[in-house]
Formats: sequence, structure tokens, C-alpha cells
Amino acid sequence: MRTTSQAENTRAEPLLPDLFSYISGERLSPDGSFGDTVCNPNDRSPLQAQRSCSQAHAELALGQVHQAWRQGDWERTKVSQRAELLERIARELELPQRVERMAQSDAITTGVVITTARRMARLASLVFRSAANYLHSGSLDYRLPGKAGEVTCIRRPWGPALLISPWNAPTTIGAHKIASALAAGAPCIIKPSVWAPHSMLEIAEVIEKCGLPTGAYQLICGSRHIAGAMASDPRIKAISFTGGTAAGRQIAKVCAESLTPTQMELGGNNPLVVFEDADLDEAAIGIVYGLCTLNGQWCRALGRLLVQRCIKNALVERVLEHLEKVRVGDSRDEQSQMGPLIHAQQYQSVLGAIERLRENGGEAMQPTRMPDLPGFFVPPTLVDGCAPEHTREEIFGPVAAVHCFDTESEALALANDTDYGLAAYVYSGNESRATRFASRLRTGGVKINGYSLLSLSEAAPRSAWGLSGLGEEGAAQSIEFFTGTRVIGVSEQDSLGA
Repeated sequence: MRTTSQAENTRAEPLLPDLFSYISGERLSPDGSFGDTVCNPNDRSPLQAQRSCSQAHAELALGQVHQAWRQGDWERTKVSQRAELLERIARELELPQRVERMAQSDAITTGVVITTARRMARLASLVFRSAANYLHSGSLDYRLPGKAGEVTCIRRPWGPALLISPWNAPTTIGAHKIASALAAGAPCIIKPSVWAPHSMLEIAEVIEKCGLPTGAYQLICGSRHIAGAMASDPRIKAISFTGGTAAGRQIAKVCAESLTPTQMELGGNNPLVVFEDADLDEAAIGIVYGLCTLNGQWCRALGRLLVQRCIKNALVERVLEHLEKVRVGDSRDEQSQMGPLIHAQQYQSVLGAIERLRENGGEAMQPTRMPDLPGFFVPPTLVDGCAPEHTREEIFGPVAAVHCFDTESEALALANDTDYGLAAYVYSGNESRATRFASRLRTGGVKINGYSLLSLSEAAPRSAWGLSGLGEEGAAQSIEFFTGTRVIGVSEQDSLGA
């Protein structure tokens, strides 16, 4: 139970910063409204009207990045100087007051609990520092042996990049896209979600303070229509998008017409497979983590629990015991372990998905106690009894279907029975068996005997298969996405009569 002082603190609404677009080195107020409101998801109280920049502001931003690319000031900035600027940005972003501002704005707009929001906000400085380290490694330029001397390979930006970031994990994902594009030497425009743009305002202030060349970086606070118009503009030469599958398809169509390189992370319907020789307590902890972290609103959240039949009852019993102890509450309460969903549309979508599973024979198990708050709270939910064909779609909330298997081949078929392929999790007491099984899963990444927000290795790529996206992200991969390779060397001379 919360103390009085904690409850009072959660009622003291932090003021969200005024929205602005950062274009051509100036802060411009969004001059259009499209009728929706960012609300506090803990109590549904209005916080800030959603506003969008005009098409004229978007045109100005496009003109600036195009001019910056043609002039080439940022691209031609020495790699060591680019790295130094990224390190300067990282130092500013790790200041405690900046971390706290970004964390508080994310907690009150997205519903992510403050302890997790702080952890995500701290990652913002780390991704800029990681991009600087990539530049220090000299990976943009390298040499190969050739028939007539050394061949030089250089990676240079395709041109202006459009970065579209989502409302879930907005700080970390947005920062990673910006740092990667800037490290590549690409002038860029970041378009954050209208539901959670505020940490990008903080990053814009830092970039302004650190003095990047005018035009190298632009921030647009705009609607999806503005994003769509920019995506189809021929001055944009690369697009990095994280968001929903429907929007991803639309961007892919635009990019197909112009053959614009695109990198996408979309959804996931991620399986967690538990074999009979697994440590059931550890597996139960992982299942609860996969259901509750970021309130189930992240692409690598748990979607389907696949458990060997002989241990199903014992495992589910342990999971329900853990779920009874989860503290759901106001996202700004330091004691909360899980908060509300972001907004009314998402809330209704997840409730509707649970009801559809019930209609298809599912039994919803929801032992977690809900807070006495009027927000968009949905308890972490296991649904047992549905046929696999009714659980192939992503829900994007704290809901997972339970399915049984008897053999390893059945487990593999169930795990791969989805059009998504982002993440999977395997629990087994035999790591060799788990690794062999993991190698047959059609997904971008598999974690064995553990569930975490963090990647298995800082150097490892994050790949998306199927409807989960296109391309790879990562410390090196995201930078290299924004570049093409130019190969230069002395050639042999052939003759027509050869």
C-alpha cells in the first residue's frame, strides 16, 4: 500500500514542456491542432492538446536537410570531430536533471512505471556514446587488397534521413535513431509520436547547445499525415521507422516506388517455450517479466506461452502466484511495478482482444489486484484454452495465450506458427538442447533461460523477420544502414580484343 506522501506526490502533475519543432536552428511552435489530447493514463485527466506543425514547416525542414546534404558540411566533418560532438551530446544527456525530466514525461504520458522510465532515459546517453565509439573504431573506412594495389572502401550517407519513432520506449528508440544517422554523416529529421514527443524536445535542446551545423538535425512535431508526406518526398534518401505494422506497410509501399532504403521494426507475437527440464521458478519469473515490463507494450513482450504438457499445471500455478504479488499502480509511484496502458484506444483494443479470446474458448486468468484508480489499467493476463489459430496475431498488451505441446517438433511448429519473427525465449535445463532448438526458430533473436530489455550483446544485431520488419538494427548496423559503400581503386586495363 502506498504511503500518504507517495500518493500526494503522484497527484502533483508535472508540467509537460510546450511543444516545438526545431527547424533551421530555430524553435517553431506547431500551428495546427487535430482534435486529440494527451491524457494522464493513470486517471484519464487531460495534459496537453496534440498539435502538429504545418506543411510549410515540414517543407522548411525538408529544404534544410536537403541543402545540408548538398553542401556536405556534416558529411565532410572529420570523423573524430563527429565522434567528439556525439560524446558531448552523451555527456549532456546523462546529467541527472535531464534524465529525470525525460523519465517523468515518459511515465506520465505512456504509463511506463518511473523506475523503468529512468532506466530507459539513461540509455539515451549510452547510444550516443556507442555511436561515437563506432566512429573511433574506423569502421566507416577500410582497405582491401586489389589486383593493382589497395582498394579503398568508404561508407558515406545516402542522403537526408527521415526518422519516425514510436510512443513506446520513445526516449531510447528516438535517441538511437538520431545518434546512428548523425554518426553516419546523414542530415536527419526526427518525427516522434504525437503521444510521447517530449523527450525528443530535451534531446533537441541538447543538440542545439552542442552546436551541430545548421541543417544537420531537425525535429518535427507533426501528425501521421505530415510523416507520410515527408516519407514520399524525393529529398528523403533513407527512412528508419519503428511502429505498427499497418503504418509500416504504407511506408514500405512508398519506399518501393522510389527504391528508398528503409529499416523497420514493427510488431511481434513472441513465443516463450518451456521444456520439462526447465527451472520452473526461473521460467515463471521470465513469464511475468515478459507480461508486465513496459505494461506489455513493447515489440519483444510475451505473446504466447508454449509449455510441455507434463509441467503445464505446475508452471501456471507458479506464474499465477507471482502475478498475485505484482504491484500495479500509478506510473509515477516509486513502488509500482506495472502501470496503465497509454490511451483509451489502446485500452479498448487490448480489452477487445481478451474478449475475443474468451469467445473462442479461452479462460482468462487475472490474479493481479488492480489499483483504485480510473486509468487505463489492464491486469497481466494468461489465456488458456484457445486453439493456436486464434492466437497468431499480436495484441500489444499484457496478454499471453497458453498452449501445450508433447514433443519438441510440436513446440517448434507452434513457435513458428505466426507471420511475425522478432524475438523468442526458451527455458530448458539443457542449454545445448535449447540452443539447437533456438537455431530452428524463425525469428530475429532468441534468449535462453532469461528475459531482459537489453540485447544479448552490445555488438549483436537486432533483426526482424516476417511482419516484424525489415533489416537489422544495432550499434553498428543502424549506422551502416544510413550509408552506402563506395569502392575506389586502381583497375587493370582490359582491351576489346582480350
